Amino acid sequence: MKALGIAAAAAMAFAPFSVVATTPGVVQAAPCAGVGENPVSCQHCLFYVEAYQTSNVCYQAAPPRPAQAPPSRVPVPTPEAPPEPAPPIVTPVQTPLVVPPSPAPPSTIAVQTPKIAAGVPRNAPLVSPPKALDAPQQAVAAAKAAPATRINPGTIHQMLQQVDFNQQVQDVVNARSGNVDVVKVDDQAMARPRHWDYMDYDDYHRPSLYNPLNQAMTFRFFYNGAYREAYVPAGGRIVLDVATVGLFPFTAVGDSYLASGSFHGGAWIPPDSWNGPPPPDYTPPAPPEVYQDVSAYVPAEDQTVAVGQVQVVRHDGSQPTGSQDTFLLDDSTLAWGQINDPSSSAQIKVTKTQPLPGVGPTDNGSFLVALAAHQEPTQPTQPWWPPWTLVGGVLVIAACLLGWIVNPRETERGSDR
Repeated sequence: MKALGIAAAAAMAFAPFSVVATTPGVVQAAPCAGVGENPVSCQHCLFYVEAYQTSNVCYQAAPPRPAQAPPSRVPVPTPEAPPEPAPPIVTPVQTPLVVPPSPAPPSTIAVQTPKIAAGVPRNAPLVSPPKALDAPQQAVAAAKAAPATRINPGTIHQMLQQVDFNQQVQDVVNARSGNVDVVKVDDQAMARPRHWDYMDYDDYHRPSLYNPLNQAMTFRFFYNGAYREAYVPAGGRIVLDVATVGLFPFTAVGDSYLASGSFHGGAWIPPDSWNGPPPPDYTPPAPPEVYQDVSAYVPAEDQTVAVGQVQVVRHDGSQPTGSQDTFLLDDSTLAWGQINDPSSSAQIKVTKTQPLPGVGPTDNGSFLVALAAHQEPTQPTQPWWPPWTLVGGVLVIAACLLGWIVNPRETERGSDR
């Protein structure tokens, strides 16, 4: 406590001279004696010495503070601040681009379809084939020579007619025009289309459809897992880039026409602006085999009929047994069933038919039986001799008869003489 009092007394006594005392190297003066004597400060100093019973420092000057070295005038290099770290580059998180899987390239391998075994000729009613679609020969030649519009069946072409295909088919059937036949099957009217014959193949084995009619036609077919449509204007022609090997049935509809047919694929697809022949290593696939005069058993009617032409479209093992094979009958009617069914003596068994491939209703095969019973009116049998022979014969007979009548009269006149 005494030490604290001494420190306080000294602080109070020397307070007026604090500015001087803080200067380095200067002697701190005593408040009661010497150069720095000050009555007020002296009284304060003596009061604190008496109050705290400390040694009397009021008459003694404090020792000088040691002088500090003069500041150096040599500039002290300021250390450079370390460079600020570059802000971290934040790479935005990019959502991975989801690329849809590319469609499988068209198959150029011939589709392996089961073979129809040769059948034993039998007395079965023949399914009447479809009628042809007539057009003037001049129109046929003009359409066949028309510039071709190239169409990729995997895309929607700009010429595609913007109509409801199914509705247009229904409108043509309801109109009952002379271009569509209607067959009654189990109290159900089913359309029988005409057959479309106006097609061929170019140097690349691409099918070419040309239209000699006076109205546009839209073709619908199943290709590479989806139904496709192709529009052909009146008098126009298209070529289809059909690289996939197989048989493709189609239905075609116009304002008043309804037809069906098929084409087969396996074409070599030339690049744009290609004018040369296909490469030497390209070999067109063989066309699908056509079986003639095939016996078909229809379980729904328990009847066997004969079909003039049958082509096997595909075999699908995922379908129920007995309906795994798909046929095209007379290049017009699509049918399902089984080839060489061991339970039947017929060459094929038919469990379902569709008169318009890919469009309209199906039935249990009774359509074929109805077509076998549906006989077209036959034309009168022409005589084996030509017409001019008949006319000449009549004239000869008439001349002979006239001569026979005249000759007796001449004889009587001679006898009278």
